[in-house]
Amino acid sequence: MDPILKAPHLRRGDTVGVVSPSWGGAALFPHRVEAAIRQLGDLGLHVKMAAHALTNQGYVAASARQRAADINAMFGDSEVRAIICTIGGDHCNQVLPHIDFKTVRRNPKVWMGFSDVTVLNIALWQECRLVTFNGPMLLTDFAEHPRMLDYTQDYFMRTLMSNKPVGRVSPSPEWTEEFLDWGKRQDLARPRLKNAGGTWTWLKPGRARGQLVGGCLESMLHLRGTRFWPDWQDCILFIETSEEKPSPARVDSWLTDFDLMGVLEQLRGIVVGRSMRYSNEEKRQLRAILVERTKKYSYPIVTDLDFGHTAPQFILPLGVEAQIDTYEEYFGIVEAAVR
Repeated sequence: MDPILKAPHLRRGDTVGVVSPSWGGAALFPHRVEAAIRQLGDLGLHVKMAAHALTNQGYVAASARQRAADINAMFGDSEVRAIICTIGGDHCNQVLPHIDFKTVRRNPKVWMGFSDVTVLNIALWQECRLVTFNGPMLLTDFAEHPRMLDYTQDYFMRTLMSNKPVGRVSPSPEWTEEFLDWGKRQDLARPRLKNAGGTWTWLKPGRARGQLVGGCLESMLHLRGTRFWPDWQDCILFIETSEEKPSPARVDSWLTDFDLMGVLEQLRGIVVGRSMRYSNEEKRQLRAILVERTKKYSYPIVTDLDFGHTAPQFILPLGVEAQIDTYEEYFGIVEAAVR
């Protein structure tokens, strides 16, 4: 098996490249782009926009070849130390045939996003053994008003601006899923309303250690049957659902697919992000489904963690060792994600 590739950790003064591998939302909300650039500047980072990062062609930013060319250019650019996506969408899969994986292997860099970017996070990990990052994006997180949420910023710095393991990940004391209309600039009127947090759900007991692999459940399904479908052996699977809120019945069917494909039996544990827009009853149903689908297996499961489509979020590095100990209520990233 090829060696794992880790990017150098970020330092103040480094340049971050920005791409739009799926939807062209950055073209529609320039005030969010400006706010995110200011936030990255406050962290000591410069920003370099890809050629089509700020374009829009309907439901995609540009053609598949143009979006892939942006990614290839950023990996090949010696000035760029990290690549952050503007936002997700539903068409990252279109760029896969056009990615220059040889250039990626020669130039390991931080690559980060979530939601539909899951497709590329997993593909780059599986094809190149590059540690990729399920984490904040330009429009959704760095552009938070009036500034990036402290918890998100803290884990960004701990994960990417240090070459030490993050260690224990603690629950955020508050969270939000409120959407203030970006088009009407409601997001500039006030900060989003927060709910009390501070707790996760330790759903099934046990201890486990394994490589993190996963992302947005719906987006992950684009890779079934392709060469980019990951090797799940001895992994800790992390999953979350999108703002489209697939029904508990739909999630049940997808997890059944995972079981039929032999994925669930290979795992060492599962961690689940906080579900967006679900009622308490629907969240109870989702937890019951997880228990039912994994009843043949004895590994631990933890739910309601701070990653995915709610905010704030910590970063999950694909390919890096994590540890679960439900008896100590411990979840931690025990290996450095960057070098």
